[in-house]
Amino acid sequence: MRNRILGFAAFAGILLAVPAVFTRVPFYTMSVAIFIALFGLAALGLVPLTGRAGQVSMGQAAFYGIGAYTSALLTTKYHMGVLFSVLAGVALGALVAWLVGLFIFRTQGHYLALATLAFGLALGFLINQLDFTGGNGGINSLPPMRPFGMDLSDNVTMWYFIAGILFLAVLGVDAVLRSDIGRALTALGDSPIATASSGISISALRRWAFTLAGGLAALAGALHAHWQLAADPGMLGILNSVYLLIFATVGGLRTVWGPLLGAFMVTTLSEISKLYIPMVLPDAHGKYEIVVYGLALIVVLVFLPNGVAGGLTSLWRRLRTART
Repeated sequence: MRNRILGFAAFAGILLAVPAVFTRVPFYTMSVAIFIALFGLAALGLVPLTGRAGQVSMGQAAFYGIGAYTSALLTTKYHMGVLFSVLAGVALGALVAWLVGLFIFRTQGHYLALATLAFGLALGFLINQLDFTGGNGGINSLPPMRPFGMDLSDNVTMWYFIAGILFLAVLGVDAVLRSDIGRALTALGDSPIATASSGISISALRRWAFTLAGGLAALAGALHAHWQLAADPGMLGILNSVYLLIFATVGGLRTVWGPLLGAFMVTTLSEISKLYIPMVLPDAHGKYEIVVYGLALIVVLVFLPNGVAGGLTSLWRRLRTART
C-alpha cells in the first residue's frame, strides 16, 4: 500500500510538472502532451483486456470514434450540454462494446484480432459515407468544453483537466486489477480452462473487460473532439488502433503504467524523428515516423517482452535483492 501511494503521488507530481517541461523542450508542445494523455487513456483499457485477459483487440479506435462522434452530434445537432454529451459518448461506447462482445468472443486467437479489426473498418467506412455524420469532412465547430465554468481555451488548462481525468482513470483501473475481478482476469489470461472449471463465466469476463476498454477509449475520443472542436473519420482509422496497441505493448500490457509510459516514449521518439530526420535526410517525405513505431516495437519485443515498465520492475527487484 505504501508503494502504491508513493507511486500515485509521483504520478500526480509528473502530471503537474508536464507544462513546465513541454513548453521549454524544442520537440515538445502542449498539443503533444495532450495527445499522449488521450492516447494513453484510450490504451489503458488494453491492460485488463489484453494484458490480463489475453484478448487482442484491433478495434480500439472504433470506440474512440464512437465517443467523439456521439458527443459531436449531440452538441452540434441537438444542442445538448458538453458534459452530458461526453458522458453519453462514454455510455454508448461501453454499450456497443458489450453488444459486440456478445458475438465477437465466439472467436479466439488471431480470429478475434481479425474480428475486432473488421468491426473497426466497417464502422469507419459507415461513418465516412453517411451525410448525418458529415461524411469525409466530419463534424466541425463543436462547442468548447467548459466544465463547471472553467475556461479551457488554452492547451495548458486543457492539459490539467485531461490529466485529472487520466489520473482518476488510472486509479480506477488499478483498483479493478487488484480486485477479485482483476484476479479473475489474470487467471483467465493464464489458463481459460482452469478459470472456467472454477465456476467463472469466461465469456462474461471477457465481455466485461471489452466493455471497460471500449468505455475508456470512448472517453478519450469525446475529450479529443472537444479539444480540437471537431470529429473526423480519421479518428476511427486502423492506424490509430495500431498506435494504441503499440503504445500499450511497448510500455507494458500488465500494468496501468505501461500504456502511459509507452505513449510517452514512442511519441517522444516520433517527435524527435520529425525534427531531426529532415536535417539528416533532406529527401525524406511522408510519415517516416511510422518507422520509429515499428523499430520501437521490435526492440521491446526482443529485449523487453514484458514492456519497458516490466523491465524497470525487474531491474528494481534485482537491485533490492542485491542490497539484501
